[in-house]
Amino acid sequence: MKNRMEALGHWFFYVTMRFLGHRSGTILLIPVIFTYVLVSCKIRKTVRHYLVHRFPGERGFKYWLYTFKNVYAFGHVLVDRGWLGIKKNGRFECDLLGYTTLEELIEREKGVVLLTAHVGNWQSALAHLGGLPVKVYALMQYNQQAAAKHYFDIKGEKRAFEIIDAEGPFGGMIDAAAALQRGEVVTIMGDRYIKGSFSTVSFLGESMRLPDAAYMLAATAGAPVVVLLAAKTGTKSYQLKVWDHFYPCYTNREDRARMLQECAGKYSSAIEEYLKEHPFQWYNFYNFWKQ
Repeated sequence: MKNRMEALGHWFFYVTMRFLGHRSGTILLIPVIFTYVLVSCKIRKTVRHYLVHRFPGERGFKYWLYTFKNVYAFGHVLVDRGWLGIKKNGRFECDLLGYTTLEELIEREKGVVLLTAHVGNWQSALAHLGGLPVKVYALMQYNQQAAAKHYFDIKGEKRAFEIIDAEGPFGGMIDAAAALQRGEVVTIMGDRYIKGSFSTVSFLGESMRLPDAAYMLAATAGAPVVVLLAAKTGTKSYQLKVWDHFYPCYTNREDRARMLQECAGKYSSAIEEYLKEHPFQWYNFYNFWKQ
């Protein structure tokens, strides 16, 4: 029943935007998100885990206001995702800061691991990577039955990238390694630890775990890791920015542990810098620091 109601809500937004345009979806968000944040203790409690780390020392009403801003920003992600799907030839303005760096790394033909995160709108990022000179693959959990559909499932057209299913054999790592060996690009979300090898780093003042898979994959292929994060900068504009890039490598088991720790630290530092500029575009809605 819950999934049906969620699907109905998304459908209502899609129909509204189809007839009244993109802006109608963003306007409709205001009363929906306001009511949701007002009546839902659960969402306020969930978002607060992040807010008390990003805005330590704030009190009362400010946290409610920050919760609204955070959830409203996430609502924009869903609206934009839907708009990309229902609008024929729909696109957003997108600047890619650091394109030259990315292009130079691709030209070395070692492949590139694009490390992203649950910030901004990674789907808008993927939609604008079709201009790269090599194939792009997204290593991801892919559920076509989800109520909040990907823009490419709504659109029903050929994607600008290929999907490697993270639920497939060996977590998709064999296919990802093969793509890197061909000199291609593999995008991976690096900010949610589920299982397997991890590194513990400090993030917004408290320790947390980050998965090691992306760094191990890059080290095995001799490929660089590029931290590429998307940020919404206007009603129909996004910015993609290369926040850091580095080559994970090691010579022995002891050196590997050090390498993984350093890579995770660089990644977490890049996200911290991102959140200084875009504090409400954080979409890990759970206790990110709970071990």
